[in-house]
This record gives sequence, C-alpha cells and structure tokens, in this order.
Amino acid sequence: MALPRKAKAFYTRAITAARTTRGAAAVEFALIVPVILAALTGLANYGLAMYNKMELVSAARAGAQQAIIDRTDTAAIKSAVVNSTNVGVTANDVTTTESYLCADGTAVSAETDVCLDNEPLQYFMTVTVNQDFTLLLLGTTVGLSGSVKIRTQ
Repeated sequence: MALPRKAKAFYTRAITAARTTRGAAAVEFALIVPVILAALTGLANYGLAMYNKMELVSAARAGAQQAIIDRTDTAAIKSAVVNSTNVGVTANDVTTTESYLCADGTAVSAETDVCLDNEPLQYFMTVTVNQDFTLLLLGTTVGLSGSVKIRTQ
C-alpha cells in the first residue's frame, strides 16, 4: 500500500531529522561528562577530607583520655594518639599544651602562680593533631587538624 504524498513527505522529514540529531547526543554527552567527573572528584575530595578530620579529632580524644590518667607523660599521650588512628599520624604531628586557670576563670601563666583567695589551680591539657591532606588529581595540600581540650585536675 502506497503512502499518500503528504504522509510520505512527513515521513521523509522525520527520518532526515532523526539522522541529523543522532550525533548531537554524543556531542552533548562528551561536553557534560568532564563537568560531572569534576563534580564527583570534588565530592570525593570533600568526603575524604572530612573522614580524615574526624579521625584526627578522634585521635586527639584518645590522647586526652591518656592525659586524664597522667598529664605529665607527653610521650604516652602522643603514643595513644598515634596508635588510635590509621590515617598516618606520627608523634611529630601531635602537640600537647598544658594551661592553668583559677576557679573564677582567670588565666594563670605557670603552675607555680597563685590564684586569688588561694583557690586551687585547674589544670587543662590541649591535644592537637595536625596532618597534611593531598587533594585528588590536583595534588594541592590542605592542612587538617583536630584538637581537644580537657581538664586533667
């Protein structure tokens, strides 16, 4: 059965349009793929950096728990930090800082200082863990740190 002339013309135009747009999908795909990959790489970078940040804070907490046991043994505090994480922290990445406050909140610079009314000193230990994080593909380094301050006495 032969198609009417108008139907045949419409059919011919539809086939021609389909042929001319066939390559357009491939071009659009080729243009959008790098954008999507860049977005996914950025998302992966952010996720890995936040994971490392959480690991550093968790390691600092482990050091703070050790400081509660013995605030003067900084080697044991650093060892507790290093042993509690698997993101490649070394003892050189860990700093411990002891600070002192009076009961009224006044900062004291040394353990030998005396508070007003002869109140006992409050001892605090700050455990800080620093690490460099290298971004995927870019190779740029970003500094991450986790820190915990705890009262030790």
